[in-house]
Amino acid sequence: MDLWQKLRVHINEFFFENYPYIALYSGVGVAFTAYLHYQWQMHHYDLMHWKHLTEAFSQDIDCFQLAILLVIFAINAIFVFIILSIYLKPGQGNPDDGGEMSLPEIKDRYARFILLRLIARLDRIHSKISAKRKTLTFQHCARAHANMAKAVALFRKDARKLILPNESEILMPIEDIYGVAEDEDRLLRRSGYYKLIIDTTDDTVKALFNAK
Repeated sequence: MDLWQKLRVHINEFFFENYPYIALYSGVGVAFTAYLHYQWQMHHYDLMHWKHLTEAFSQDIDCFQLAILLVIFAINAIFVFIILSIYLKPGQGNPDDGGEMSLPEIKDRYARFILLRLIARLDRIHSKISAKRKTLTFQHCARAHANMAKAVALFRKDARKLILPNESEILMPIEDIYGVAEDEDRLLRRSGYYKLIIDTTDDTVKALFNAK
């Protein structure tokens, strides 16, 4: 069972980290298959036709020309790979790097993270309680209440940095004060919490921080 769980995690991480490449190659495969199907429907060009065409082409083409074409294709493939790596791969670069993000963007990312982490923890606690509703005991409720209190306390501890940073925190680098735990951030993204539309303004954080 543990092996199956680990395999699922690895598969999810693979698709999460490489979905642009998978989408590109799948699109190319679909387009190529659609072209072959179109040629078969319109002109009855089956696989044997393409085989004979390839053999005739290989007899007529010059080896030097083929080498030049392969070099050009390799250069284009490398160029496309670099573009995809820079602009499409999720998590590329360090999002906590203050040199790439302004202070408001860093604070907004941090606020969104601590809010979504609070929502995710409360959601998991609620799910566990709901799953045990037929055998629910006082101990289950007390444990759930304690876990909720810990989640809220952690949120308040981190939210204070946004609202009332102390003198030592003000002197620290921005990425150290408002850094985001990458492992928890990836888990929140995989679980779909980042798809939630939430307000991350200072007023929202202050309202939750000072909630009675």
